[in-house]
Amino acid sequence: MVEVNVKGGTIKGISDGQIDRFLGIPYAQPFNAASRFKHSQLNHGSGNSNIDARKVQSIPPQPYNALEDFFSTQQNGFNSFIQNENCLYLNIWRKSCSSKIKPVVVYFYGGGFTQGHGTAELYNPYHIVEKEDIIVITFNYRLGALGFLDWSALNPQFDYNNGLSDQMNALKWVHHYIEYFGGDPNNVTLMGQSAGSMSIHALMQVPELDTYYHKVMLLSGALFNETKENSQLKANHFSTLINTYYPGKSLESLTHEDILRLMDLHESERGKSRSLDLIYRPIQSPIMTRTIDDFPKPVFMSFTNSEGDIYIENESRTLSPSRFVEVMKLYDIEISENHARTAQQQRELITQYYFKEPAIHLLQHIQIPHKWLAHFDWCRPNSTHFKTAYHILDIVFWFGHLDILTTNQYDIVKSDIDLSHRMISDLAYFARYSEMPWSPYQRDKQSTFIYK
Repeated sequence: MVEVNVKGGTIKGISDGQIDRFLGIPYAQPFNAASRFKHSQLNHGSGNSNIDARKVQSIPPQPYNALEDFFSTQQNGFNSFIQNENCLYLNIWRKSCSSKIKPVVVYFYGGGFTQGHGTAELYNPYHIVEKEDIIVITFNYRLGALGFLDWSALNPQFDYNNGLSDQMNALKWVHHYIEYFGGDPNNVTLMGQSAGSMSIHALMQVPELDTYYHKVMLLSGALFNETKENSQLKANHFSTLINTYYPGKSLESLTHEDILRLMDLHESERGKSRSLDLIYRPIQSPIMTRTIDDFPKPVFMSFTNSEGDIYIENESRTLSPSRFVEVMKLYDIEISENHARTAQQQRELITQYYFKEPAIHLLQHIQIPHKWLAHFDWCRPNSTHFKTAYHILDIVFWFGHLDILTTNQYDIVKSDIDLSHRMISDLAYFARYSEMPWSPYQRDKQSTFIYK
């Protein structure tokens, strides 16, 4: 066991002599029947009592996540976690017996704003902290309707962007308490992938948060902000579903199982989308007063070579050309049905218009020169599961979980290990020095670093 004293209290973690882990620290206050539909409140009491942080806590309510089980070395890894609405916990990982003041990385998980959690095996930062003397923090935020439906449209006493409020409170907790763990509150990196990256993109538009972080790493995800008007239409549709399937039930009496069922019905009524229709996502808010052009902090962005391959795995998984065009139009992407008939065409369009072009567009609009772009291109065409560099695959390397490749019938070689070590080294370098150890992105040169 390892203990950290914080403002009149103690947080107890576990250690194996190399890495200290503090798991399941409550960064926000528990919910009641009404507050579950509102912004979370920072847990200022964290330093006023003893906290047992030796085991993981509940994860946000969500549907079964097959990808989490695939990116795992354990059977039924997803189902081993307990789901509960009181899920706002964070986890801190640091090297044992190090007296240095450490840079801090806060990781935001992906999952389309409906799935994911900070204790998934893929996001376990043990190998990062083992190799580099930095602190890595993972955390949970509310998902789906609980996190990103506009509840204020159903009841003016309730809020919207509740999941974003959770993320903000996690950052505030880190700012107030991380120094007790040896972390530097003045050197915090936000790192996220997919919906996690989109979440950070939303927070970048809120200048009031500038105190709490100092640079960002955006992996495979730039945000298409949801308009308030569109969010209210979705909320009204959700309200209709509540009245249809749970007549007479108040919002407060809906269980999280009820809400997950309603989310499934909501998705079904909108039509197939292969997870491309982000029904729940951050909504444009009055606190988002800064354009990306004026973002003042260092930015690293990346995308994988074949992002779309995980969405449209084969011909049997394609959307009809007309439906594909419909989904693209949701994000103001205009394409012809003739260009979206095959699986390969749809995969390439997703990669180009959902990931590559938005990343480049964002970097080109940021005015400061402290920005970097990378392209992940590792793949093994002769393997069973890793024939292309699809969405999420880069996270295996960023976190050093090459054992996941082994579990999925691939024998790693030295070059794979070297690539993962290089990516972890670059992550730590950016966290320490606010730059990458290679040339910044320049619009006229289209400079991109390639991980392969």
